[in-house]
Amino acid sequence: MRPGCRVRFRIDRSARLVEAVERGSVDVAVYVTEAAATEGTPVGGLPLTWHAVPGWAPPAAPAPVPLVAIEEPCAIRRRAIATLARHGVAATVVGDAGYLAGVLDIARTGQGVALLASVGAAPDGLAPCEGLPAVTPIAMSALARPGADPATTEAAFGAVRELLRQG
Repeated sequence: MRPGCRVRFRIDRSARLVEAVERGSVDVAVYVTEAAATEGTPVGGLPLTWHAVPGWAPPAAPAPVPLVAIEEPCAIRRRAIATLARHGVAATVVGDAGYLAGVLDIARTGQGVALLASVGAAPDGLAPCEGLPAVTPIAMSALARPGADPATTEAAFGAVRELLRQG
């Protein structure tokens, strides 16, 4: 990113990341815009794709699609349910977890499908799933700690924009 910069990553819920920036314990947060009350700088849309174990297929209607998601509150969970509902597809959450790692573990058991970010390679043991409605990208924002180095902040924001553009 920038020579001489020390980077440490923290993965957490959007609201907690924003709180960490506001407390000064994190310099830059990248988060789902609608999941936090604080307005940041728009950096792009996070592409979302349905993922399940290879060979998984949604059940025939009227059986509900079994979903695996992060527990509420979660903007991506709400996006999954709303997208299916808009297309007349019934859904039921069959498994949830507090963090992404748990969602991936449940999805790898084959119990259901998860709506995940589609930046980079699919998570190990999962593959993009056909047969479900396309989902529009979810808006992402970035927030910098007051007093953070402006050049570092702009480099971080630019790197996120570029990553999301490549999506």
